[in-house]
Parts: sequence; C-alpha cells; structure tokens
Amino acid sequence: MEKRGLLVSGQRTEVADAPVSFERPLSLFPYIIGHSQVLFRGERNPAAGLSTTVEVLFKDVGSLSVRDHYRRLTIRLASQIEEDQIRAADARPWLDRRAFILETDSGSNGHVVAGAMYWGKRSKPIGYSSFLIPDYDLPRLHHDRPGPSQLGTVYDPFPRR
Repeated sequence: MEKRGLLVSGQRTEVADAPVSFERPLSLFPYIIGHSQVLFRGERNPAAGLSTTVEVLFKDVGSLSVRDHYRRLTIRLASQIEEDQIRAADARPWLDRRAFILETDSGSNGHVVAGAMYWGKRSKPIGYSSFLIPDYDLPRLHHDRPGPSQLGTVYDPFPRR
C-alpha cells in the first residue's frame, strides 16, 4: 500500500485501508450532532496491558446505529448488499458518504454512514479532550461545581403496569 502523508492540525495523517481491527474495549465517547461527528475511545489501561489511548473518529455523519461499548471492534466498508439495505432505511442523499460496518465477535453490531473515518493512538491519556478533534472542547465533568437545577416535570410516554 502506498503511504501518503499530509499535515492536519499539526498531526501527520497516513492513508490506510479498511478493515481495521481493535483488540481492546472501545466506548462511544461523544456524538457531536451539530458537527456531524462521532468519536469512540479506548482508554489507556496499563493493568490490562493497554499502554495507549485509541480514538476512532467518524466525520460528516449522516446516520448511525451503534452500541455504546464494544469489547473488540472491526470496522470495514459495507458490502453492496449491506449498503443497499442501509440506503433503503434512510433514503436521504448520501453525497460523498460511505457506510462503515461495525463488527464484533458475534457479527455485525451497527453501522455509521460518514464521509470519513480516522483513528489514532497516543501513549498519554488525554483526559476529557480528544487528540483527533482538539479544536472542539468536549464536555468535562466538574465535580466541584453545583449540578444542574431540578426539572419541573419529566414526561414518560410508556404506559405503566
């Protein structure tokens, strides 16, 4: 495979082929609807032999059906049959988007329709920020600050028995 490098936000980016597999836990980190981005993160865990933090970023997200956590994850491009099924469920124009299939040991467990996918590793934990989307200030938990005020009414549309 030919590798081409370019500089994006001070980081070197290399072209790589899918599928890509991650033999470690990955969790849904933020889904930034306004920026059409979804980020998965595998936290560093030296006790489990994981010395790096892994991030997978999907940009220009049109639709998705994902779990909040994967023990292991393989991401590949959809086959034509899979893509046709996903397009049938959401007939909006895809423009330059592609369907990425998320698979675990038990088979397909979701998809993301996106314009691009990036992943990377860092040896240091980054905290609540992201090294793939550093320009976006991800929500941070501040335990020393008061929580949000109480809601007046909470509605539940499901019937109770």
